[in-house]
Amino acid sequence: MSANENLISAKRFLKALEEFDFDALKSFYTEDAEQTELPNQLKPKGDHRTVDQLVADFTRSKGILRKQSYRVSNELASDDRVMLEFIWEGELGISIGSLSPGDTMRSHSTVCMDFKDGLIHRQRNYDCFEAF
Repeated sequence: MSANENLISAKRFLKALEEFDFDALKSFYTEDAEQTELPNQLKPKGDHRTVDQLVADFTRSKGILRKQSYRVSNELASDDRVMLEFIWEGELGISIGSLSPGDTMRSHSTVCMDFKDGLIHRQRNYDCFEAF
């Protein structure tokens, strides 16, 4: 796959997340894909997940968020690597920290995706949440 095709796929992946299309999410990953979430306010020790663990976490998020959006501000694609910088916003369905249901949680984030045969093989998330 070309760098541009991988970039298009990465943006389609974010759209599936926005739409809570969890059935489609698994189709973006290789079977042996791994995701690493670097330490942040929600996960101080970070996290490392397989595809099945990711899909389970994505599914749980529907009970936490009413809606979410990804506004991409920068993108870079080279060979089999895509990097997206974006602002994520999620309208909460539950209380988290000082935020109540209906409030918006916000993160300034970057995701690095390594593709293999057109699918995400390795993913690293760098999420900087605004205070909550």
